[in-house]
Amino acid sequence: MIKNILCFGDSNTWGLNPVTGGRFDESIRWTSQLATKLGSGFNIIEAGQPNRTLVNHPPYNGSLSGVSYLKPYLEEYALDVIIIALGTNDLKKRFNLAPECIALGLNNLINDICDFYSLNNQHDEKPKIIILSPAFVRCRGPYKHVYEGAECKNVALKEQFKNIAQNKKIIFIDLQSLVHVSLEDGIHICESQHQVIAKTLYDVVKK
Repeated sequence: MIKNILCFGDSNTWGLNPVTGGRFDESIRWTSQLATKLGSGFNIIEAGQPNRTLVNHPPYNGSLSGVSYLKPYLEEYALDVIIIALGTNDLKKRFNLAPECIALGLNNLINDICDFYSLNNQHDEKPKIIILSPAFVRCRGPYKHVYEGAECKNVALKEQFKNIAQNKKIIFIDLQSLVHVSLEDGIHICESQHQVIAKTLYDVVKK
């Protein structure tokens, strides 16, 4: 039976190229690389969306909050694994959010997932959840002022996410210790870092 894996994230899941501003092709995106590594027994659902947040509905970009956009995927697919890779956009200066507030958004999202399966009774087992902490955001390049003040929140946000994963007994992967953001914009990861994420997730999923 094919296993369905939902990759639910922001622009680094979507595959934004920090050099061109376009999208990396399927040979580079970590989601696509993960699909290739896992093979025919797995279906990878790419659900990355630039500007997606855990807490806010960003102005100028429509309603991109994770909570709003997750439910349709839960309804459409019989999911075995959900990979959540969010939190970077919540660090934007205009939101003025403490790491604890961003983490509360993650906690609420996980609760929403659990509630959905409990209320709808769609599976004997709920899907396994994997949390990716955001990579270490740098204030540089075109996003320097957008993310002003974010650098001092990086470590605290990671620890908050880790604590939630421990409390919920779900898998946590610390991207701050595994990958680094590009020197071009301080937010997005380059081709080689997509390879690292794909390899790390492959090892975790196969285990």
